[in-house]
Amino acid sequence: MTLATIQSILVYTSLFTATYFEVFLIMTFLENNKKLRLENKSMDDEPSFFPSVTIIIPCFNEESTVDGTIKSLLAMNYPKEKLNIIVVDDGSTDNTWQYIQRYANNPQIEIYRKVNGGKYTALNYGIQKSKADLVGCLDADSFVDVDTLRRIVRYFEKPEIMAVTPAIKIHEPKTIVQHIQYIEYPLSIM
Repeated sequence: MTLATIQSILVYTSLFTATYFEVFLIMTFLENNKKLRLENKSMDDEPSFFPSVTIIIPCFNEESTVDGTIKSLLAMNYPKEKLNIIVVDDGSTDNTWQYIQRYANNPQIEIYRKVNGGKYTALNYGIQKSKADLVGCLDADSFVDVDTLRRIVRYFEKPEIMAVTPAIKIHEPKTIVQHIQYIEYPLSIM
């Protein structure tokens, strides 16, 4: 076999694999699209109960984004007396601690500071402090839709449901990778 023949085989094999994968994604999307629309429509109804919820925000050097994250949680359409936000500063070296101090007197928010140990230690710290029926977490550079929590708690009306993962969307993509993720994330949850 010549080098040109080997290269041709590799190119055609790669093209076939890529095409097969793309067709698989499209078929999966089309098969599940109707089912997902019906399921989402039923999830738009009002929840039958509102459990207490704690959202933990672990942060490390998030001075530029944590304020927006907290504001998006406070703006949610959920009973205020049932929503608690725990912000854990995981030893930030920037002004994150100063930024979250402005929420120190908010009855919905608890703020803590600990020595840097990594995101999982900040989450575990927040879980230890929580007394809520449901616990969630949100990165300090993320934002939520106002009805997110109302829609999530609907799933917990079914006793067999123990965890829910919401859809992730890229907000105002700028880089090529972010543009790819902007398209990929919605397709991957279908």
